[in-house]
Amino acid sequence: MTQFVNNSNGTCSCKLRRFALAFTIILLPLTTGCWVQSVYPFYEDSDVVVDSSLAGTWSGEGELQPCVLNIAFDSGEKVYNIAMSKSGEAKAEMKCNELRAKGHLVQMGSQRFLDVVPSDEKAPAELHSLVKIKADGQNLVLVPMDADWLANAIRDKTLDLPARIDDKGSAVLPSVDVILTSPTRDLRNLLRESKDAKGAFSDEDQMRFHKK
Repeated sequence: MTQFVNNSNGTCSCKLRRFALAFTIILLPLTTGCWVQSVYPFYEDSDVVVDSSLAGTWSGEGELQPCVLNIAFDSGEKVYNIAMSKSGEAKAEMKCNELRAKGHLVQMGSQRFLDVVPSDEKAPAELHSLVKIKADGQNLVLVPMDADWLANAIRDKTLDLPARIDDKGSAVLPSVDVILTSPTRDLRNLLRESKDAKGAFSDEDQMRFHKK
């Protein structure tokens, strides 16, 4: 197993930063924060599925309340074009970054994930990010893989995955980034093994939207 660690600070918690920055990081993977990214896709073509209910306009809830998420499906490439912008109903002092990305909906057993890469020309690299997705037509919930959980699993060799682990942040708001260099076949196994693992996808990190 190949592992690169800048600073070994042990377990870190970055729930506050992660929630505040979460969707920014989904669409712009190199933004600072606690995040899991991959050089290779988390899926093979046979894993890609389509859910027409994802297409439409979604209003953010909680910290994402000023944001509107527009999702359009490209049937030719089987890809979802994702754009986030500030809602016209949001107050002037509220902020929401305008960002663009493309995503593939992936089915692994009974669970679905969205593999997302930035489509913004300003994005410096096309790294893959991942969220677990739950949608019922009117409500959309996105949950990122917990970077702390993955970093600790790699460090204690519970998972044998080549990765770069960067500890950064401060003593008050520590953070960890994990960039996986594992091939897709290993990433698919990771999704299968992590679906029932405690802490892999934390409910505390949920990002909620409702359809307009």
